[in-house]
Amino acid sequence: MPSRWLCLSLTTLALSGCGDTGTHTRLIFSLNADLLNASSGVAPASGVRAMTSPPSPPDIKSGDGMRFQMQTARVRVSDIRLELAGRPGCESVREQLPEGTGCEQSGDSPTTLTLAGPFAIHLPSGEPYEAVMELPPGTYRRIDFVLGADGFTAETRHFEESVSQSWSMDLTLPAGTAMGIEAASDLTLKEGGSLRVMFNQDAWLKELPLGACFQNGDLPRTNAELSLDSASGQCQGAGDRARDAIRTQLKLETRSF
Repeated sequence: MPSRWLCLSLTTLALSGCGDTGTHTRLIFSLNADLLNASSGVAPASGVRAMTSPPSPPDIKSGDGMRFQMQTARVRVSDIRLELAGRPGCESVREQLPEGTGCEQSGDSPTTLTLAGPFAIHLPSGEPYEAVMELPPGTYRRIDFVLGADGFTAETRHFEESVSQSWSMDLTLPAGTAMGIEAASDLTLKEGGSLRVMFNQDAWLKELPLGACFQNGDLPRTNAELSLDSASGQCQGAGDRARDAIRTQLKLETRSF
């Protein structure tokens, strides 16, 4: 197996090596977790996850069924703050903190773990580039983070078979965008598990009638590119609506690898 895929153990695999510290309790940013599971296998006897093939980004659709093939999606995150439930206090968790993870607690404020970053992440696989995001086991309630340089980008393409032509369309969020999500109930992260921040790609274009706008010219085509920010008519404000969906449609959950 190529060394590149062995190093996926830093996020989506439960193998050791590639310079990790020996614990496999991770913070993962990804698209929906089912995408990861569909491309990986688990050996039941050992619990070790083996990558059988790199995950492919999913197609996404507008509210009226216009389909876009996602080419890639990536994000850079920094200033990560993870709120622990129950206010355990930093002294009780300090010995469990992986290298690079800080802890803050003052008065009645929640105990908060911090990772400065920035971390660049390939969202279809959940793989951070040349980085490890380790967490101690515990009970988590909320995560907040800020998009670093380059922000968030999903590159998509729409293919029009009737004219054998395609148009590209990028979905973006700028650097400095603050994002966060609180779980509906406290999440217990056990040793060997993962705390997952999942971007819901199915919601990004769901409220937009892009197919109709594409056909009637309200979604203009310039140099084989589509721009949501240039849309008019029923799709007026489509860029802001898509950005709001990307920013707010997050899910936080724990899983075993």
